[in-house]
Formats: sequence, structure tokens, C-alpha cells
Amino acid sequence: MRVIPGHVRRRALRYARAHHLVQLAVGLPAGTTAAYFAADRELVIPASTASGSVAMASMLYTALPFAMLIAVSLHSSMASLEQAATSVLRRAELIHLTLLTALSCTLFAAATYAGGDHVTAGALAEAVRNVLLFLGFGLISARLFGRALAWVLPLADFVVVGYWGARDGGVPRWWAWQFHSHASVIAWIGTLLTLAAGVAVLWYLPRGVLRPR
Repeated sequence: MRVIPGHVRRRALRYARAHHLVQLAVGLPAGTTAAYFAADRELVIPASTASGSVAMASMLYTALPFAMLIAVSLHSSMASLEQAATSVLRRAELIHLTLLTALSCTLFAAATYAGGDHVTAGALAEAVRNVLLFLGFGLISARLFGRALAWVLPLADFVVVGYWGARDGGVPRWWAWQFHSHASVIAWIGTLLTLAAGVAVLWYLPRGVLRPR
């Protein structure tokens, strides 16, 4: 069995403490539990439709906490020192993002499937897509407002899409990607572009363009 060198373990522990990853041990189970009990349950919210409301599938509103947890976890208690991030730290954060996203999507999909009676593969695909979409907005928000406020744009998008994203009869507008079915090509393209934009502006945009975060 290969033993992890002591200095690697120490660096990993320092990184975990600085990025408050311990709190995820509470946040992820809480989000997973909520997704389990909300599966197959629509949330009726106020909307700009003729009826004054719209029914939102659980795969939409329970995706939001997962995405916000992932994005906010990139905030560090040593943020002022990390503004001059090295390539090593950037790689560590990208690994952090990739692994946590994979874990969150897996937990979310598993909880939704286990908690619902009629959850299809398409519904699970929508669930994962919505996490990725909100996460993309979270990464953009982290660069614009600071990583501690990575939740701002995902929450704003949730409110805007929830209120104005559906026409009468619940038909989604073209830009309300969260309301689209799993087969919607434009929703997947929009999601992947948003996520790619988030990664690009947070880690690869020249620091003179936006204030460093």
C-alpha cells in the first residue's frame, strides 16, 4: 500500500481548514436529505404568468444549495494571501472543484432517485445539469463579488428564472434553461458555456481585468 508523504498530508489539511471544507460535512448531508424528501414534489411559486404562479420541479430548487455550497467552499480564510495564486494552488483548487462537483452531483442524483417514485434517467440528467448551471453562475459571482459571496448570482438567477422564466401554461422561455427538459440542446449548451465561463473568469482571466478575489 502506498503511503502518502507527511508533507503532502499536512498541506492537504491546511488547505481543507483554510477553505472550511469541514463545514461541507454538515452542508452536503443536509442538502442530500432535503433532496431526498423533496423528490417528486413540485414547489408552487409566484410568477408572471396569467395564473400568477408556476410549479417548479424538485430537480430545480434542490439543485441550488449544492451549487452554492461548492462555489462558496472555494473561499479561503487566507484569501488575501491567495490573491497571488501560484499554479500549484490553482491546480489544487481545480481538483477541489472537480471532486466536490462530482460528489455533489452523485449525492444529489442518488437522493432524488431514492426519494422519488417516478424519477427517470431524464430527470436525473436535469438535476445534474441544474447543479452545473448554478455552479457556473456561482464561479462568476465569486470573481465579481468575492468568493464568500459566490451564492449571489445563483440565487439571483433562481429568483429571476422562477418569476419570469415561464409563459402561460408553464412553457419555459428559451433562456430559462433550468425549466427545460433533459433533451433540450440549448439548455445543455447554455449550461456548459456558463460553467466554462465561470472557470475561465475565476482562474484564467488576467487579474488586471477584474479586481482580484
